[in-house]
Amino acid sequence: MQYFKLILLLSFMLFTNAAFSQPKNIFEVAVEVNDQIITNYEISQRILMLQTFGAKNISKNDVINSLIDERLFSYSGNELEVLPNESDVEIGLDNFAKRGNLNKPELLKYLASKNIDEDTLRAYVEAGLTRRKVIQKKFINNIDISQRDVDSAYDLDEILSKNKSNEIEYISLTFSNPLKYDKQLKIFNKIRSNVDNCLDLQSKKNKFDDINLKIHKEKENNLSSYVFDKLNSLDINETTVSKDLNGNINLMMLCSRNSKIDKNTQEIIRNKIFNNKITKISNRYLQELKGEAFITIK
Repeated sequence: MQYFKLILLLSFMLFTNAAFSQPKNIFEVAVEVNDQIITNYEISQRILMLQTFGAKNISKNDVINSLIDERLFSYSGNELEVLPNESDVEIGLDNFAKRGNLNKPELLKYLASKNIDEDTLRAYVEAGLTRRKVIQKKFINNIDISQRDVDSAYDLDEILSKNKSNEIEYISLTFSNPLKYDKQLKIFNKIRSNVDNCLDLQSKKNKFDDINLKIHKEKENNLSSYVFDKLNSLDINETTVSKDLNGNINLMMLCSRNSKIDKNTQEIIRNKIFNNKITKISNRYLQELKGEAFITIK
């Protein structure tokens, strides 16, 4: 059951208060959340299940708050029409059992031996599925993770940073024979509005005989502060037009940054960023739901 211990430690953030005695009126309503209720029986069953899975020093208030959160996400899931169906719950139960190296009948039998009702586990699994479906429905398509996000996270990771190359590849365009500033700016803006990536930029350059194109591959710490500041503000395949320190106008496009980060590492970083964003969004949304809800604790 070590896996279940880990799940519960993560899910409930190590409940801090002392254990408590079972309520006298076990079937009475303990909390009302909008048009839904939480009974003393449900609270005591959830506590018993968590204790069975290895959680210690469980706080009744934390359990109540968790059940309130679940009711709020259930209310939202109903409005969004994304509540999990019976098949979803059955699959969720199977997966939950497998993570503990059990099958579903074995898990349910084990819980029954501890006087824990099957519906207690079902409600727990269904609540997790509901929360996930609500967040996916409302926010999943709005979460964007840019290459800049990945690079920044990579820079902040001390273990990864020790091995990174910090190689940057970019393209610069300059005029062979300087024209008036407004004319140069007009031409560069026309070019940048018609290119999507570095290869595209190279092909478009050929239309202008008086423009020099140079491809740079340099270590980040070898860049001038001017070039570094400009490139650091760009995502991959973004461009910037500005005057350099000599007063010459130029166009730069960032082609790659930290190009030697392997794909698996990038995927790990992206997943970490995604999970962090999802957690923050979920918590903010939960606070919104609480602000709009009618919650009465008996």
